[in-house]
Amino acid sequence: MQQRTMLVAVAVALAGLTAAAQGEFKYFGPSGPSFWAKLDPGWAACGRGTMQSPVDFRNATLHHQPLTVAYTPTEGRIFNNEHTIEIESEGHDLLKLDGVDYRLQQFHFHALSEHTIEGRGTDMELHLVHRSDAGVNAVVAVLLTRGKTSGALAPIFAQLPDDHGVKHRLAATFDPAAFLPANRDYYRYEGSLTTPPCTEGVHWIVLRTPMSVSSEDLAQFAERIHLNARPVQRVSR
Repeated sequence: MQQRTMLVAVAVALAGLTAAAQGEFKYFGPSGPSFWAKLDPGWAACGRGTMQSPVDFRNATLHHQPLTVAYTPTEGRIFNNEHTIEIESEGHDLLKLDGVDYRLQQFHFHALSEHTIEGRGTDMELHLVHRSDAGVNAVVAVLLTRGKTSGALAPIFAQLPDDHGVKHRLAATFDPAAFLPANRDYYRYEGSLTTPPCTEGVHWIVLRTPMSVSSEDLAQFAERIHLNARPVQRVSR
């Protein structure tokens, strides 16, 4: 009986390794952020990278020059990938950094916020993920705090899907410019993706002024995704 119990334990452990090899990750437990680098050989940067995100901004330089974007009303598809709610953009919305155009690919949410300022985070964070023709990523991050309304994001939260991996066309167009605060002062740094494979070389623009998200929409997100924020990494900016 004891031998059988040991065999079952070994089988369970092997099953866990197989699942890890398939690239599964979570935000807690043995598949949580502290273990991402061990779950898949391609995710080594999650543990050994030197430019990892997110970060805490302490005494960081605040950039006041205008953020150059060309955003217009855009169609898209929304889906639940079990790690976040993601909206794929079907438009030609552009962010220009250092003379290079980065096209908006998708945006998604993290709760709580991933970036912090002087050790303080917010209730949620929006990531607008752009990519250049050379395949380099640039992410504009908008901090979201609990408030009376979700503003331009309200129609997105009204269509949060329950099913996993199924893409649904948005009922209406969205304007990414409306997701940004009027004051667009920002912190800028070179970091990484905040999910595996934690690829480095990502240009981060983190807006200092938060926007609002309603308590109801936060609750609707939490019902589907729960906590999905990677902890702040070692180096503060």
